[in-house]
Amino acid sequence: MRESDQGIFERVSSVFDDETLSNAIVYLSREIAHAGARVHAGDVLIDIPWEARIVFVDLEPRANWGHRCAYIILQCEGNGCIRKDAQMPPFLKPGGMPFRLLSKGAEVPEWTVATL
Repeated sequence: MRESDQGIFERVSSVFDDETLSNAIVYLSREIAHAGARVHAGDVLIDIPWEARIVFVDLEPRANWGHRCAYIILQCEGNGCIRKDAQMPPFLKPGGMPFRLLSKGAEVPEWTVATL
């Protein structure tokens, strides 16, 4: 069974507080990352221990280029969660994992949302 967007956001909410998320943009990978894969996302290399969805959290959406952000690896069949802090978004290099908007914080202006 595929987890709902709301369920995924609730899991992300357990990693960040409400104030942080009200000033952040959350993107969800369009594809499942397979167990044993090595995924390049932004400036981090992520070893995937189980079937997972990757979430990109832009913690400073008003900033340009490199800035505080994080990748959250969510286990598909279980509650596993890994956080990888980073400085670069996944959108800058062609051929990377595709993402879609999951949530925009209430304090975030519309112009900051990446059109993917």
